[in-house]
Amino acid sequence: MPVVEREESRAGTELGASQKDTARELGAKLASLKGIVWVGVGLFVFGLASLVYPPLKVIVASVTTSAALLLGGLALMILPSLIVGNELLILGGVALAVGGWFLAHRHGQLRGTIAASTGTSTANPPTGPQQSAS
Repeated sequence: MPVVEREESRAGTELGASQKDTARELGAKLASLKGIVWVGVGLFVFGLASLVYPPLKVIVASVTTSAALLLGGLALMILPSLIVGNELLILGGVALAVGGWFLAHRHGQLRGTIAASTGTSTANPPTGPQQSAS
């Protein structure tokens, strides 16, 4: 009598919790981010680095400008999901605000340095032609 081997496998499914695939989930979330959000992440990291990294401290030259960079980065990360469709307007507004803040602080510091080196005061500039009291 011949010997017959038979193998049987059964598969079953159960409903309930399963292990998460966190790597794929994270990859999908990162892939779904818009380009403007990545610009916001970069701006935020640059602002954070300019608070602590000495060469960037010299370039930025102001703690408040670093804070403006941080806030601008946060705005670019959050606002595009709240105000959909106006990404370029948001980017332009943040660029104008942060760039204006940077230029105002740079220009103000330069003006104070020039005034200190020449011995003049910038507090009360002359308002018009001076008349002598003779």
